[in-house]
Amino acid sequence: MDNTVPAPERAARKALSADIPSGWVEVQEGLAAASGLSLLTVEGRQPPSLAVSNNNSICQAFQSSNTHSHLCESDCGKAYFRATEAGEAVHYRCHAGLQCFAAPVQIGGKKTRAVIGGRCFLRVADYRALAERIRAGDLSDLLSAELFANVIFASRQDLEDLAARVEESAHAFTGSHSKAKETEGEAPASKAQAVYVNGLHKVEAQETADAMGETPVEVSEPAPQGGAKAAARGKASKPDAGAAEVKASEAVADEAVTDEIVTDEAMTDEAVETVEASADVSTRADAKTDEALKTGAPARAQAQTRAGGAQGGSLEETCRKAVGVLTRDYGVESLALLLRADDSFYATCVTGQFERQPPRVTLKPKEIKLLLAATGDESIAVPAGGRTSSKHEDAVELFPLTVGEEIKGALLVGDSGLADEQRRAIASFCRDLSMPLELLRLREELERRARSASQLRAFTEVVNSAQPDDAYTTILRHSAELLHAERGSLLLFDERAGELSVKAAVGPRADVARDARVALGEGVAGTVMREGRPAVVRDVSKVAGLRPAPDERRYKTRSFISYPIVIAGRKVGVLNMTDKAGGGDYDESDLGLLDLIAPQMALALDRVEWHSKATQFQLLSITDPLTGLVNRRYLEERLQEELERSKRHRFAMSFLMVDIDDFKNYNDQHGHQAGDLALEMTAQCLKTALRSADVAARYGGEEFSILLPQTSLSEGCVIAERIRRRIERTQFPHGKAQPLGAVTISIGISSFGPETDTPSSVIYAADRAMYAAKSRGKNCCEAFEPKKPASEGGDEKGEGKG
Repeated sequence: MDNTVPAPERAARKALSADIPSGWVEVQEGLAAASGLSLLTVEGRQPPSLAVSNNNSICQAFQSSNTHSHLCESDCGKAYFRATEAGEAVHYRCHAGLQCFAAPVQIGGKKTRAVIGGRCFLRVADYRALAERIRAGDLSDLLSAELFANVIFASRQDLEDLAARVEESAHAFTGSHSKAKETEGEAPASKAQAVYVNGLHKVEAQETADAMGETPVEVSEPAPQGGAKAAARGKASKPDAGAAEVKASEAVADEAVTDEIVTDEAMTDEAVETVEASADVSTRADAKTDEALKTGAPARAQAQTRAGGAQGGSLEETCRKAVGVLTRDYGVESLALLLRADDSFYATCVTGQFERQPPRVTLKPKEIKLLLAATGDESIAVPAGGRTSSKHEDAVELFPLTVGEEIKGALLVGDSGLADEQRRAIASFCRDLSMPLELLRLREELERRARSASQLRAFTEVVNSAQPDDAYTTILRHSAELLHAERGSLLLFDERAGELSVKAAVGPRADVARDARVALGEGVAGTVMREGRPAVVRDVSKVAGLRPAPDERRYKTRSFISYPIVIAGRKVGVLNMTDKAGGGDYDESDLGLLDLIAPQMALALDRVEWHSKATQFQLLSITDPLTGLVNRRYLEERLQEELERSKRHRFAMSFLMVDIDDFKNYNDQHGHQAGDLALEMTAQCLKTALRSADVAARYGGEEFSILLPQTSLSEGCVIAERIRRRIERTQFPHGKAQPLGAVTISIGISSFGPETDTPSSVIYAADRAMYAAKSRGKNCCEAFEPKKPASEGGDEKGEGKG
């Protein structure tokens, strides 16, 4: 059961689950763990559920919200009734964009229940749409750190497989449960559970063996005392746990790039077939070699041997080895090995003329397949570089890399005049190379998807917990870690200036980068910002219109990625990444990872923006608009805080009340604009004469007040005299027309003491001292000193001008 739900709901579930046959919860937990998807057993409307396993955190947030739980009523709320009426699993897409199914099950007894499964995103676009609704739409009050704690991605095939598995498991459980009741000497529930769990572990062990290319673990009887799972899995337990995470996230990377619903069976039957073949691909290649030698086909045997030998290490390394074999053994100089990405191709390794002119194939895989079928040949001629408009250039030959009926890549040969025997040998080599390359691609894809799911969770936790002041650096630093970038920058768009400014930078010369400003449309970042499309560059020197950075910037690689950040359709900035660790190039998989974390990045930046606006509004509420000094309300709050601190720690504290002499005369003679200017100039003088810890405020009219923390009365008198002299020496526009021949001020000084230990008493004492200064002829400072008993002797005086 899910312990994250509120206590009342847990109690309700416990009461409801009492009617579930013993052992079914464990079966459901096993299915959820193996698939990485969410499962709930219900009997009627949902919520509440009888049992829930691996619940999607977004669903949990909706169902526990009094405001938004009604949105689930038409989807999961009625799923039980739709499933029981249909008598089979029904699939549906809920209001939040999550894909689900509901399957009717009879798990012991005559009651029909239903299992709701999935609760996953099939498309990153649906995830982004929901994130936008949460960020600034009708679901904004759902936003919390827990909302994204367990977001599930999967493929449509995953859902269909799990729905079938649920129905099979329910039948198996019911059968074993009934059989267990008839078995003498054992509790019916426990034996039913034991029989079923044992069968489940056989399935899991076989799946693990298929994935790892190993012999499946034999399972006989479940271990006693609740240890059945551990005993059944044996050494395969860790890979199986990892497989659950892989399977839970295996649609993430493809969906981030294609943004389409996953319907390709490449990751189902074909993936299983190629993974099962992985353990002995080299052995089979050797066997084929022996057979081919016996039948007199040495060229084909050599190609198979080399193809098998090329396998090993990473996909990129294997591609380089394969091209090396072709160059060395077939005398071909200009080669480009391309792999498929959706309906296009990208180069993994090039030689000869393709190093000078990057290859580009505009034909789609389906078009290549049709052309090959029409000609009946094993290769087709395409314009040089793959550009169909280059009709006057020498053609190059394209050899497909196929697995089953699918074109997974292509080999471009730029050498002219290939002999028929040479052409057949290259075609044979490509046929034998296709499967090992596809195997490596699938393995790296699964690993990347598992990493993506884990990285998304980590990124979400970090940016949600980041303080607004550190958000820019946090977003950049963790984005750089995800993309293995040693250098990067985050730029935000200043609409008033019409340019991008760097908010955070990491890597060498980061301090220099922080001062950079880029106009809209200028350079790569400015162009990406203007067009709203990301730029992924493998080698900047081979892209028309772009030039490598100057040597003094000391970039390690020529590959970079520049990604536009969008909030609610509004372009707000650009994320730049370069210098990939290990010297690798950025590609579409890196772009897919950025697509995946983009919603969280936008939410974090939006939070920073609103925090900044709130800070600005707060400053406006406490700031005098004319002088820029804080206002009287803020000053009184700070004065209260400083008095409490002085009482606790026995600190000194002083306070000044400042009034411009004969200001009414100045204002009446020269107008209000001149009076406003005099107030601004006086405020500026106060700022320049004070320390950073001091607080100057406009108290009202021509009166100013100054809070001096940890300052004694004698020190306050020195500061007051310094301010008085500065005002007297400042050349005000009409200062000489004043009665004293200059604009002057009178200052009253008070300090924290037994009789002045409240804000009102401190202000009153300073105000009395200021009027005493006025009565002495103005343009002077006067300190307030309370009367002391005669027995205490002399006291400190601050009379006169200092």
